[in-house]
Amino acid sequence: MSVDGVPSKAPEVPSAPAPMPHPEPNRAETAQETDIFAKIERLADLQQKGILSPEEFAAKKAELLSRL
Repeated sequence: MSVDGVPSKAPEVPSAPAPMPHPEPNRAETAQETDIFAKIERLADLQQKGILSPEEFAAKKAELLSRL
């Protein structure tokens, strides 16, 4: 009850934010992009293990990134 005996309206509770819309299809990461990033990660692992030289890794990484 509010001042002067006039019933007060209950305070409004802010509603939950609207759900985010799905990202635009042309901006969503494609399966091809995911695959390229996975390949780069595998190449980085091979470089860390000494199987690939830094030059080999850099060359292959540049080739893969050019496909994006």
